[in-house]
Amino acid sequence: MNHEKGIRVTGKLRVGIIGCGKMGIQHIRAVQNMQNADLVGVSDPGIDPDGMKSFLPRGLPVFNNIPDLFRSTNPNVIHVVTPPASHYELAKSVLEHGAHLLVEKPFTLERKHAEEIVALAASRNLRICAGHQLLFEKPTIAADSLLPLIGNLVHMDSYFSFRPVRRSPGGGGAIGPLDQLMDILPHPVYVLLKYLRSSALLTESPAVDLRFVEADPSGDVFAILRLGSVTGRLVITLNGRPVESYLRIVGTNGSLFLDYVHGSVMQLPGPGSSAIPILLNPYSEARQMATGAMKGFFHLVASKRRGIYPGVQELIEAFYVSVLDGAPVPIHASDIVETVGVCETIGNEIRRTCERAEADSEATYRIRESELGPHDTSRGGVLVTGGTGFLGRKVAAELRRIGYLVRVPARTIPAYSMRVPGVEYVKADLADPLPSRILDGIRVIVHCAAETVGKKEAHERNSVLATRNILKAAVAAKVGRFIHISSIAVLKSSREMRGPVEESTPLDLDNEGRGPYIWGKAESERLLGNIAKGSGVDVRIIRLGPLVDFNDYAPPGRLGREVGRRFICMGNRGEKLSVCDIETAAKVIRFYVERFEESPPILNLVEPDAPSRKELFEKLKKIRPDLSAVYVPGFLVKSISPPMKLLQKILMPGRKPIDIYSAFSSENYGIDLARKVISLADPRSTQEASRNG
Repeated sequence: MNHEKGIRVTGKLRVGIIGCGKMGIQHIRAVQNMQNADLVGVSDPGIDPDGMKSFLPRGLPVFNNIPDLFRSTNPNVIHVVTPPASHYELAKSVLEHGAHLLVEKPFTLERKHAEEIVALAASRNLRICAGHQLLFEKPTIAADSLLPLIGNLVHMDSYFSFRPVRRSPGGGGAIGPLDQLMDILPHPVYVLLKYLRSSALLTESPAVDLRFVEADPSGDVFAILRLGSVTGRLVITLNGRPVESYLRIVGTNGSLFLDYVHGSVMQLPGPGSSAIPILLNPYSEARQMATGAMKGFFHLVASKRRGIYPGVQELIEAFYVSVLDGAPVPIHASDIVETVGVCETIGNEIRRTCERAEADSEATYRIRESELGPHDTSRGGVLVTGGTGFLGRKVAAELRRIGYLVRVPARTIPAYSMRVPGVEYVKADLADPLPSRILDGIRVIVHCAAETVGKKEAHERNSVLATRNILKAAVAAKVGRFIHISSIAVLKSSREMRGPVEESTPLDLDNEGRGPYIWGKAESERLLGNIAKGSGVDVRIIRLGPLVDFNDYAPPGRLGREVGRRFICMGNRGEKLSVCDIETAAKVIRFYVERFEESPPILNLVEPDAPSRKELFEKLKKIRPDLSAVYVPGFLVKSISPPMKLLQKILMPGRKPIDIYSAFSSENYGIDLARKVISLADPRSTQEASRNG
C-alpha cells in the first residue's frame, strides 16, 4: 500500500508491534481489544523468536527483524515499544517502510532526532504518536473541563515518586538511577507542559523556559519551568515515599489536584480566602479524596482485569481513529518534540551529576583495591554467579577478603559504587551460551544467580536455563566443584511430611501455586540431578531459609505485609519463623568453597535458634517506629486462603493463584546439620551464642 498518497486507511488497520517486554505486552493486549484493528505480527530485536512464543498469544506471527515483519504482514501501523536508545533508528525504519508510527515514551532521547522523525513523517504523509498515556487517563480528561473554574493559571507542581526496579524485567541487566529516571521522566514532564501550554494565549507559541535543574545521583530531580507568567515546578524521586504521581494546578480562583495513582481529581474552586472556605476546604478535600480513591480503586481493578495500564488503550484508540478517519492526531508533533527537548536538557544534567559521582566512586574504589593483598592463584579462582545481587555480593566480598580470585559474570558491569574491591567483573548473560574464557583459572563455581521477580517465563530463562548453561560450561571446562544456592521452600512442607523438613525431604515439583520463584528453584534442582550425574562435576546444594540481613534489616516475606501504618503479621506472635542471616549464609558458602570435599552434599541452612514473629517485627519496629503490628492467627490465614485464591483468579485471570497459607506459614525444620555446619564455618559465633544462652 502506498501511504504517501494519503493518510487514511480503509477497512481494519493491520498493526505490528516491535518490542515484547512488559510494556510491549500491554500494547499487544490493547490492540487485541480493538474492533478497528488486527494484530498481524510482532518482532523484538533483543529476544529470540522461539523464546517469545512461550509468552505471546498463541498463533501470533513472530519475526526476526523489521523487514521480515513488513514483507510478510504489510502493516499499516507499527508500535515501537523497545528500550529508549533504540527508538530513533527503529522509528526511522518504520516510516521508511511506509507505516504510521506510535512510539512509547521517551519518544527519542534527543530533540534533533525527534525533529527528524517528525519531518520524515510529514514528508511521507504519515501520522506519528507518542506513548503519553497520562493524557488519556481520567484525571486529565476531567481536569480539561474543570480548568475554567479556577481562573487564570498561576502555578503548577508536577510530582512523581517511583519505586525503582533492580533490573530490566525478562532478563535485562541492572538498571541504574540514570536509566530509570530517563525512562519515567516524560510522564511528569508532558503533563506539566500540557497545562503550561494551555495557559498561553492562542496567538502565542513561546518556548518553555527551563530556568533551573538540579539532580542527585541517587535518583532525585528538581526543575523549574516557566511559560509567560506561569511557573511549573517538577520533582521526581526514586527515594521519596509514598509512591505518588500528581499534578497540582493553581489558578486565580482555586486549584485542581490530579492524582494519577488513584485516578481522581480533587477540585477547590473559588478564592478560598474568607473564614468559612478556609474552615470547610479540608472537609471538602477529605470527601473528594475518599470518593475519588474508591472510584479509582474500581477503575484500577477493571484495568487489572484487562491487563492494561489506564490510558494506554484510550491513547491507541485515539491514534487509530486519526489514521482511519483523518481526525486530528491525539498528540501534536510539536508537543512531542518539546517534551523530548525538556527531557534531554534535564537528562544531560542528570548524566553530568552521575558521571561526577561515578568518578568519585572510582577514585575511592581504586584506593580500597590497592589496600587489598594479591589473590592466591594457587588455590584456583571462584566464579560467583549472581555476584551483583543481595547474597552474591556478600559472598564475593567474603571470598575476596580471604584472598581468593573472585570472578563475577553480570549482564551489565556494575558502577564503581556497587563493585566489591578486588573482584573481577565480566560481561555475560547466563541465559546465553557462556564463552569458555569465563571459567579460565576457576576451580569452584558458586551459583547464586536466580530470577526473583516476574512471571514464570522470566524464571524459566533466568533460573532454570541459566542453571543449565552454567553447569554445561562447568562440564566443558572441567570445573569439578559446583555449589548451587537454592531455597528451602522447594521442599514438601512439614505438614505434608508429618514431621520436620530434613535434607532428605522430597522436592515439591511442578507446584506453580507456590509462586514462580519456588517453581524455578525446584526445577533448577531437578535439572542439576539429571545433568550432573556422570558429568565429572561434583554438586553441593545449600538450601537457604528466608534470607535476612540483621545489620540492614528488611522483614522476610513470610512474616507478612505492610498495609498503611499497620504491618499484618500472618501468624501467631509467638510462632517461630525460621530465617537465615546473610552473614551466616556467606560464611557457610565460604566454608563450602574452602572445604568442599568434607561439606555435606545437601544442606538446609536456617539459624538454629529461630526468632518468633513478634521478635522479627520488633526488629522492624526499631527502624520503622510508625508501624504497629496486627497478628492474624494461623487458623484464620488458613481459612481465608481459598477465597483469596478465588479473588486472584478474578483480578488476575490467566495467572496461577498463590496459596496464601503456604506462602506465609511457618515450617518445622530439622536443624542438627545446619547447627553443625555453622559451628564449623564460624566457631566464634557458636561459642558466643552458647555464652549468651
